[in-house]
Amino acid sequence: MESEDVEARCRDIDAHRRILGASLKRYGADRWGKDFLRANDDGHLEFLAPGRDPVDLERLAQQLDRRGIQTPFVIRFPEMVEQQMESLHGAFETAAAENGFKGGHIGLFPLKVNQRRSVVDAVLSAGDPRHHGLEAGSKPELLLAMAQAVRPNVPLVCNGFKDREFMRMAFHAAELGHEVVIVLESVREVRRFLEVRAEMPWLACPRLGMRAKLYSRGSGKWQSSGGETAKFGLSTNEMLEVERTLASHDLRDLLVLIHFHIGSQITQIRRIKDAVREGVQLWASLRARVSSLRYLDLGGGVGVDYDGSRTSYPSSANYSLEEYASQVVYELMQLAKETELPHPTLLTESGRVLVANHAVVVADMREVQGELLPIPDPCSEEHRLITQLRETASHISVKNLEEYFHDAIDFRDEALQLFSRGYLSLEDRASAEALFGQIRERCKSLLRQFRHPPEEIVEYLARAQSKYLVNFSIFQSLPDTWSVDQVFPVAPLSRHGDRPNVNARLVDITCDSDGCVSTFAHPDENLPCLPLIRRERGDAKYYLGFFMVGAYQDSLGNRHNLFGRCHEVVVRKRSSDPVVTGSEMFELEDVVVEVKRGVTNLDMLESMDWDGEGMTSLIRERHLDHETTLGENWALGLLQGYPYLSYRRAGQ
Repeated sequence: MESEDVEARCRDIDAHRRILGASLKRYGADRWGKDFLRANDDGHLEFLAPGRDPVDLERLAQQLDRRGIQTPFVIRFPEMVEQQMESLHGAFETAAAENGFKGGHIGLFPLKVNQRRSVVDAVLSAGDPRHHGLEAGSKPELLLAMAQAVRPNVPLVCNGFKDREFMRMAFHAAELGHEVVIVLESVREVRRFLEVRAEMPWLACPRLGMRAKLYSRGSGKWQSSGGETAKFGLSTNEMLEVERTLASHDLRDLLVLIHFHIGSQITQIRRIKDAVREGVQLWASLRARVSSLRYLDLGGGVGVDYDGSRTSYPSSANYSLEEYASQVVYELMQLAKETELPHPTLLTESGRVLVANHAVVVADMREVQGELLPIPDPCSEEHRLITQLRETASHISVKNLEEYFHDAIDFRDEALQLFSRGYLSLEDRASAEALFGQIRERCKSLLRQFRHPPEEIVEYLARAQSKYLVNFSIFQSLPDTWSVDQVFPVAPLSRHGDRPNVNARLVDITCDSDGCVSTFAHPDENLPCLPLIRRERGDAKYYLGFFMVGAYQDSLGNRHNLFGRCHEVVVRKRSSDPVVTGSEMFELEDVVVEVKRGVTNLDMLESMDWDGEGMTSLIRERHLDHETTLGENWALGLLQGYPYLSYRRAGQ
């Protein structure tokens, strides 16, 4: 009897695990999240950061809620960045060993991808400091980079357009001990460099590089940022002019680097091969003229597999880090054998692939928009169309689905036309809408009984999904979703043991019709809606995770409707040093959780030039002659509140 009980329990466990596995597959998380995500026996998603136990994301969200940290917030796992940095360098070491490459590799992190301190600290603490460094493209980024510890023989590369002050900053950074390389973007910049060099007796001088404008282009959303019409880069004639200009000042030996970049999120490895072949040939041709050249900077663009499909689709990439490194080194070695030139040190500026998967935005679902309400009882005065819709709702079945569904559409459309002409009452219009909604829900249920459901009805119903209100701003937390239709993976943090009962689009809390997510990453085919559990009144909070948002979203997020920076939550090992200034800390099992609270309403008003003290005075003045229910102190307290939706708590 006891053995039978054990066998039954084992069968139950196996069945439960199959359900959890099916749920991960439903969201594609078994593919896009296979390296960092799993579901535990409670049906919660766990984040698998390297070097420590899994973190239950649902439990972490609940702990934060108990401490008054309301959604939205972004959770960061710095160890993911360190792992990616080491994986990239390891891929190049393996490729070098297989192909006899002697030049070495240094991974530079482009600060534009994410300037958050927790991210930059993770980059700089990854592995051997001889293998990693920074790239700066603006004055604030260069200030950030020059403030870091000097890394001998690791270049600090300066990209972007540069005025004289930027050039002076580069000279100053060189005097501080950094190996600064100014990448020239135009012929005027070399003249500007020479003018700044002659201004004063500098104690150290930066080295120079040239950004080449290749004819090869990337693939995906950003392919236009490469090729002959690219914003950045020197033509062949311009590079030769830079060489001649430096030679005329006896400074040609300052040239140490050739750089190229063919676009971000490159989806096809073939495009990378073509660009590397062209770039290596260019480097070799210039190296024959300029013996001081020692760096070949491949730029960035390594793609992130957001949807888990490992294809050339815009939200994916059809290669791995290992395949990328192998192709780069192979193409370089083919030319090296022909020319017998020394092997360059390879630099990469791949930022997206290093930091994308370290961050998760968490927000809670609030309510269904367009929720079905009770339908008024029939009355003798209602219009015949309403009666016909009632009969359709009562008698629709598998056998008459197509006929009755089309009838329902006709009845609904005719009712709306009659209302517009003044022949239908407001009550009848409301009944028509409610009855049609009921018929639509009934059709969804009936379609499950079809082996081959009618395509026309399936497509119609797919366009009429439920909309769930989610407590966040797309423009702040997922700006690429709005601006370039970037697709991110999304999944609930809990209830993976339950079967979803609603397919929904997600809408944010901004007053903007563009504030919605209607495409969700999936390896088979991106989803037009997200399978979810319908949240009923009184249910526990239902948290959603927006994954792989660690690249660009922080720096591109905007303040639409004055929804600003969210709470920052950094999950780190106990042995690690604090990484967020002014943070609160608590322990959760074997990790330390740091929390830096997000902006207040007052912060957002001040960001738009409103004076905080002035606002306080204005609010107090308004209360001098008016009695209010909640009082002046309550109104003043709102200035320190979180701009996002709050919860109704006990006693409030």
